[in-house]
Amino acid sequence: MDSQILYLTLALLALGLALNIKLTLSVLHTTRRERDPPEELPPGASVPQVPARALRGGVVHRLGAGGQAAALLFLSSKCPKCKTKLAEIGGMLTPAEQAGLDIWIVSHEPAWRLRQFLCGFPLTRALRVTMRDYRLLNPTLASPAYMMVNHEGVLEAAGMIGDDNWLDLRAQLADSVADNAETAAEGAP
Repeated sequence: MDSQILYLTLALLALGLALNIKLTLSVLHTTRRERDPPEELPPGASVPQVPARALRGGVVHRLGAGGQAAALLFLSSKCPKCKTKLAEIGGMLTPAEQAGLDIWIVSHEPAWRLRQFLCGFPLTRALRVTMRDYRLLNPTLASPAYMMVNHEGVLEAAGMIGDDNWLDLRAQLADSVADNAETAAEGAP
């Protein structure tokens, strides 16, 4: 009987020691992360090339590889402000395509949650990346945020959706729609 109590006591002590080590390592990891805050990419820097899988169709894209100008949008299903931006972004898709700008929503969230969040939005414009790659692109995990990447894969601008650069892009796309409508009206018989 005494040996069973001894073994049980040793097992509990070993379990307590393992839990203590795990918690200590977790605290160290957290403090190290806070001590070395992530750095955002400065304008003019090359955007890291990361693989991204389309939410619908499963096509793999290489973000940051260049070839076409792109706006990478970082939205979160847990962000109430992000949900309100979807209609605005949806209205920008066609003019952006006509102007040669790809607009992508980039997320690390599970596919089912992303589909739920993007209900009514074209799922072909949503890309999923790993959390590691998401942190490379958006180290502060800000949302609703954006990155404007030129055709060479270089960061032109980054910030929060609704800031001055974002409003300038929205105005340029609206102007291009107006110019296209004007040109079509002039060419009509």
